[in-house]
Amino acid sequence: MNATNFDKSEIARQKELFEAIHEKYSEATTDRYAEAYKEEFLYGPILAELQDAATLMELASGVGSASGWMRDHHPGLEISGCDISESACNEFTERHNRPCYLWDVTKPVEAKETYDAVLVMGGIHHLVADLPMAFENIAKMLNPGGKLIMAEPNADFILEPVRKLWYKIDTGNFDAENEHALSHPKLVRDHAQGMTPGTVRYIGGPAYFLLLQNWVLRVPNGAKKFMAPALMTLERAYHRLPGKFPFSTFVACWQKS
Repeated sequence: MNATNFDKSEIARQKELFEAIHEKYSEATTDRYAEAYKEEFLYGPILAELQDAATLMELASGVGSASGWMRDHHPGLEISGCDISESACNEFTERHNRPCYLWDVTKPVEAKETYDAVLVMGGIHHLVADLPMAFENIAKMLNPGGKLIMAEPNADFILEPVRKLWYKIDTGNFDAENEHALSHPKLVRDHAQGMTPGTVRYIGGPAYFLLLQNWVLRVPNGAKKFMAPALMTLERAYHRLPGKFPFSTFVACWQKS
C-alpha cells in the first residue's frame, strides 16, 4: 500500500536519521502521558476544526497516532498517511489498514486523491529544504474548502536560540541543516499558496518538553508517571500567559479557497 516519489540516495541522511529514531520517538510520544497531553492541548481543538471533513491525509504521519485518534473521535473519517520513513509507513498501514505513502514532500508529489483536510503534527519544519514545494504539494492535496491543520515548533519562542544550539549539538536526533522552527506570520506571508489563514494558537510549556519531548531531553519514559500530575496542572496555568513568545509551538488552521 506504499508508493514512493523519490530517489532514496538524494535524501539518505535525513531518511536514515528518521529510521534510526523512529522506535524511541514512537515509544515516547505515544505512551499514556504523551497521549493525555496531546488530547487536551492538541487533539481536542484540532478535532473541532475538522467539522464535516470526510477524508484526512496526515503528512509526516509517523505511525498515525494523530489521524488514528481523529478517526476514533470523528466517526466515518477516512484517513491516509505519508512519511519519509519506510518503517513508519509500514506501521501506519498495519495499525490502521489504510494507505501510507513513502513520499518526500519537498519533491513534486502526484497524489491520486485529494482530501478534505491535511493534518501535520510537527512535520513541516522538517521540509525546510524546499518549503515552497511542500506547500504547493499540500495545496494540491486539498479539496476546495479543505483545511490544512498544522502544529509546528514556534520560531518566535523566547528560548529559540537555545533550541537552535541544541539542534546543532544533538546530531543523533536532529538534522540541523534540514529542519528548524517556523514563524507562523512568516509562513502566512511566504507560503499561503491560495489558502486563507484562520485560527492560530500558541501552546507548549514545561509539560510539553517533559511529557511529549522527553526522549530528546533523555528523560526516561518511566519518570513521567511521577511528574505528570503536577506538570499538567502547571501547563494549564502556563497557557494563560499572553502572546506567542512564551510558547514552544503554534497550532494553525488554513483553508483552501
